[in-house]
Amino acid sequence: MARIRKRKSNKRETAAGESRASYLWNSAAGLLNAAQSVFLLMVITRMSGLYAAGIFSIAFATGNLLLNLGNYGVRNYQVSDVGEECSFFDYLVHRLCTAGLMAVAALGYYVYCLEGKGYTPYKAQVVLAMCLLKTVDVLEEVFDGRLQQRGRLDLAGKVVTARLLVTMAVMLGVLGGTGDLRLATVLAGAAAALTSGLGLWLVRGALALPARGACPAQIRKLFIACFPVCATNFLSFYLTNSPKYAIDSLMDETAQAQYNFIAMPVFVIGLLNLFLYQPVLVRMTLTWNGKEKEAFRRLFFRILAGLGVISCLVLAGAWVMGIPVLSALYATDLSALHAELMVILAGGAVLAYNGFLCAVLTITRSQKAIPVIYAAAAALALYFVPEMVERAGIYGAVAAYTGLMVLIALLLTALFGRVYRRQMCGRQ
Repeated sequence: MARIRKRKSNKRETAAGESRASYLWNSAAGLLNAAQSVFLLMVITRMSGLYAAGIFSIAFATGNLLLNLGNYGVRNYQVSDVGEECSFFDYLVHRLCTAGLMAVAALGYYVYCLEGKGYTPYKAQVVLAMCLLKTVDVLEEVFDGRLQQRGRLDLAGKVVTARLLVTMAVMLGVLGGTGDLRLATVLAGAAAALTSGLGLWLVRGALALPARGACPAQIRKLFIACFPVCATNFLSFYLTNSPKYAIDSLMDETAQAQYNFIAMPVFVIGLLNLFLYQPVLVRMTLTWNGKEKEAFRRLFFRILAGLGVISCLVLAGAWVMGIPVLSALYATDLSALHAELMVILAGGAVLAYNGFLCAVLTITRSQKAIPVIYAAAAALALYFVPEMVERAGIYGAVAAYTGLMVLIALLLTALFGRVYRRQMCGRQ
């Protein structure tokens, strides 16, 4: 009996150790992912000036917009597939298809930039190179999802951390040596692919790949089931970046850089909050599927409290020292943009809340209504954001953004309340 108790104790200790490692490495990867755009933009501004920073900003935004097409909103679906209804190879083949769609979309957008938006060839090529770099993230992410599904989020965090460090080092090294942002982006993409491939090869044993191969019917099911999440993520990211596209059309590269300087903390909030709730999605799925009402509510409100604390800390810090810190980081006087910074950070806090609700609605398999909300907001943004930018410049951009986020939050909250009452409480 003593031996049995000791064995059980060792298992609990191992699980606790893996859980701590998962939080540690997922947090490290999340922090680095949050910091990369801030750090790269800071260094590019100092190395090459505001014009290059403006080009990098719109390229990075476009790459991440198309990233949502490549990822197709499958990650949360994959990690919550605890019974492995779809095999890993179903997810892998699906991801190869969506990565191909992303590459085609990037090429199409490149042509549009040259012919329709009047970009210089250099600027259009930087945008294209950034989009292709992001396809590496897309292909790696399906393996990260498998590792998380197998309880090894720590290994996924290590692979992501290594890839990001190498990518940033190569990009800045080449930029510092040549001054060519286009070449730096191309070589950073190649380095990212090599690092990701090597990292996944080293952790291949933990993937525990199943014997069952891909099934066309299951792949088709993934396209159908995750389309609402894909559409939501794409539209959400478009809404987040709609001020950048309006500024790209109506203002200059300097204004684009300045907007991105004050917008960067928004993405920090979002990514910090992402690694706060990402590790508990499997547990939330199990409590939801098991109708464990109190356990689900505890997890839900614990995450909400964490989101609130992080957002309040960022807002308080920004009020006191946001502008001086950002001005020092980017070697640019941003003292005239204090109000704009606080408004956009408030919108960023609401954005993080929206992202969490979308993840929860996905694990409850109630995601089909989400795109309708985002499509309505995107249609409003097509007119509303350019009009606000034309009237009030950067302040108009941040006010429009925050207003749209609040509208979406109200609609998502109403949707989740309805789903919770119907599925967990048995009320219509």
